[in-house]
Amino acid sequence: MDQFDEMLRERQSMPAEGLKKMIEVHRTRCICGTCPTYNGCMREHQELLFCEMGKSPACPAEKRGCICPTCPVTGLLGLKKAYYCVRGSEREQRNL
Repeated sequence: MDQFDEMLRERQSMPAEGLKKMIEVHRTRCICGTCPTYNGCMREHQELLFCEMGKSPACPAEKRGCICPTCPVTGLLGLKKAYYCVRGSEREQRNL
């Protein structure tokens, strides 16, 4: 079991309010807004944290470069994938 799997397991027993607070902390560390693929539509909808929330339901994304591997959230959660705004969350990409 890797770091990401362990985090998912911990979240299952976490109360909803605790999970909400954790996601807000992750949003403050998120660097999606500085990514070349991040676009005006995403900015308008204030979308961030694609690694956890998944790709945008409203904003199509075109690959223009990816900074996911350099994001503090990547290390914090043990993420291994990239282009979350285009491909979906870590969980979706791992088909969990």
